[in-house]
Amino acid sequence: MKFYGRTEELETLSNQLPLLENGSRLVVVTGRRRIGKTTLITKFARESSLPSLYFFIQRGYSEDDLVKSCLTQIKRELNLKGFLPDISKLSELVEFCMQQSKTTPLILIFDECQELDYAAPKFWSELQNVWDKNKNESRLLLIMSGSIISAIKHIFSDANEPLYGRTDLLLKIKPFSCHTIRQYLKEKNPNFTSEDLLMFYAMTGGVPRYMELLTSSGCSDVESFKKFLFSQASSWYRQDGYVILGNEFRMESSAYFSLLRAIAYGKTQWSELQNEVSTNLAPYMSRLETQFNLLKKNYPFGKKSSGRGTRYLLTDEYFRFWFKFIEPMTFASLYESSQWNLSEGLFDKAWPDFCGRTLENWFLKDYSENGAWTAVGQWWDKRGENEIDLVAVNELVDKIQFAEIKRNPKKIYLEKLQERAEVFLKNNPKYQKFSVSFKGLSLGDIKNLTNVLNLYKGKFKTLTKVIQSVR
Repeated sequence: MKFYGRTEELETLSNQLPLLENGSRLVVVTGRRRIGKTTLITKFARESSLPSLYFFIQRGYSEDDLVKSCLTQIKRELNLKGFLPDISKLSELVEFCMQQSKTTPLILIFDECQELDYAAPKFWSELQNVWDKNKNESRLLLIMSGSIISAIKHIFSDANEPLYGRTDLLLKIKPFSCHTIRQYLKEKNPNFTSEDLLMFYAMTGGVPRYMELLTSSGCSDVESFKKFLFSQASSWYRQDGYVILGNEFRMESSAYFSLLRAIAYGKTQWSELQNEVSTNLAPYMSRLETQFNLLKKNYPFGKKSSGRGTRYLLTDEYFRFWFKFIEPMTFASLYESSQWNLSEGLFDKAWPDFCGRTLENWFLKDYSENGAWTAVGQWWDKRGENEIDLVAVNELVDKIQFAEIKRNPKKIYLEKLQERAEVFLKNNPKYQKFSVSFKGLSLGDIKNLTNVLNLYKGKFKTLTKVIQSVR
């Protein structure tokens, strides 16, 4: 697969290399499964001028098996002659690499490092001692990569764990940007439509492996996406949701599944979600947000908290799609019975409503990434009324833009948007002196929304009145 994006991530990793002159560095790379961590770190290692060692930690291997495999590679990659020291533990192997790096800086990578909990339960405490003893005199770039978010947080961020405070860099790998998603699909289908792009985004969430899976299966437009989804060829794609969530949730999956399913179906308020579990909701919601990174709180723009007005959204676009169209038993049973035509019928019925929120998410993401705005969000008043689909602010130049998002541009009414903006400005006086603009965004805009600084200035008669009325 051609390497896309990740320019900033590569630069961040490269910036660690000069710092090795001051001692060894511990870098933790995390991100959900299929996000491209391995591709990123191996590309970085290849393009660096340093010798590198890459070890994938596979569940089921013993520490002894891992040590033997690693030693074989070390001898080959470092061109070492003669016998290696008697090494029986992975911590001893790390120490050996740290000793080697005193003469020549070295990169050592442990991929899916959370699996070391099973292969070598004492490794983390042993590594602490090795690291603290050798860090200042050695020049090892130790990269720990892992895809089970909760496990990585526990190992490196829990104050009670041995490696707490040792991390020099925590690099979180996110889905591809809107720009990269566009670029990727355009290379596969130069004549792609806005509908193609929106469904591609909904099904993949910008996760590189899913994007590759679809396009390598010959999919590049709406019809081929659906054909893939309702065929046996998509079994791996459909099962991946269960694999990821099963690894994260372990024994408590039922309550978490219920909550995520409800949010995917549009239940975003605390009172609605409390009905989904029979016990106290708070611990589950807290862990979904802080431990698993699957949930986020959405506040009205300009508010750090809104009490009862808080809305809860899924952070992963793939899981929004997965819980809506793949996980439900209705679809699952049809998949298993190969009644693809019925499955596709159910999909076509539910898609129009679903893609409205997907379109909003696309624009919120695109605006947040394009560098033109210092803050982007949505707004609604205390009653949940007067909603504004997108509010974007550039506080460096005192500009604010309000946007209404509709799939069909004929259903966009900027006059009504101005009225809602008036309510917003009354409630947020800090923005009353900002230059105000209004914009209608529809499905057709997602193909080419690259320069949002070219703003529509809202030549409505009421605009001056709106601004003046709130000053």
